[in-house]
Amino acid sequence: MATVLEICCYLEKLAPTHLAESWDNVGLLLGRRNRPVERLMTCLTLTAPVSAEAVERQAQMIVTHHPILFRATKKITDATEEGRILLQLAEAGIAVYSPHTAFDSAERGINQQLAENLGLQRIQTLRLIGDAANSGAGRFGVLEKPLDRQVFLEKVAMSVQSRSLEVCWHENQTVKRVAVACGAAAEFLEDAIRAGCDTFLTGEARFHSVLEAQSRGINLILTGHFASERPGVEQLAKEIAQQFPEIDCFPGDSDRDPLTLFTA
Repeated sequence: MATVLEICCYLEKLAPTHLAESWDNVGLLLGRRNRPVERLMTCLTLTAPVSAEAVERQAQMIVTHHPILFRATKKITDATEEGRILLQLAEAGIAVYSPHTAFDSAERGINQQLAENLGLQRIQTLRLIGDAANSGAGRFGVLEKPLDRQVFLEKVAMSVQSRSLEVCWHENQTVKRVAVACGAAAEFLEDAIRAGCDTFLTGEARFHSVLEAQSRGINLILTGHFASERPGVEQLAKEIAQQFPEIDCFPGDSDRDPLTLFTA
C-alpha cells in the first residue's frame, strides 16, 4: 500500500517544487509521512465543506491546489476557520499536500493543460523559470487556423466548464496566437504582448489590467479563478490514480466556485 511519502515523491516529480513562486507554500503541509493511503481527494481550495467531505469519505490524504498555512501562523485553535479545518484534519489523521504554483508551471501542469484543451499548437513557455526547458509560468501557442470571436469563446467556455466569461475584445479581430495563465495572473499580460499574442486568457484581473489590455490592442478573456484551475485538479486525481491504482482517488464534490452568476 502506498504511503503519504510515496505520493509526495510522485507529486514532486510531477510538479517540482523549485518551479513554485518564492512567496508560495508548497509540499507536504500536514500529516505523517509513513501513513498508508487508501483514499485520496483532490480539491482546488481546502474549505470547511471540503474538509468535512474528506473526513466523511474517509480519505487519508488531500491534495489541494491552494495551500493551507499560506501566511505565518502562530496559533492553531478553533477560534479561526483555518484552525478548525487543521484540527479536524489532524484529528482524522488526514495529510495535506499542495503543489500550487509548481503545478501551474509544470511540464504537464494546469497551464499546459489549458493550452492543449484550447487546441493550441507549438506550445511554448510564456515566462521561463531558471533553465527549465519544458516548464515555466504560463503558455502560448497558435491555433491550427484562425477562429472568430464567437467560435473561440465557445471553445474556451467548454474547455473550462464555464457558463460565462468576461471579455475585453477588439472589434472584428480573429484569434490566432493565444497566451494562457491560470488563476490571478494579469501580470503576464506584458509577456503575452511580447510573445506577439492577439489574445490572453487568465482567471481574473484587476480593472486597470483590463484597461491596459484595451489600450494595447490585445483581447483579454477572464474565465474566473475557479474555472481556470478546477479542471486541472480533476485531471490530477486521474493521474494519481493511474500512478497508484491501489488508491481510490477522486476530486472533492464540495469544492465549488464561491461566486455565482446573477442576471437581473
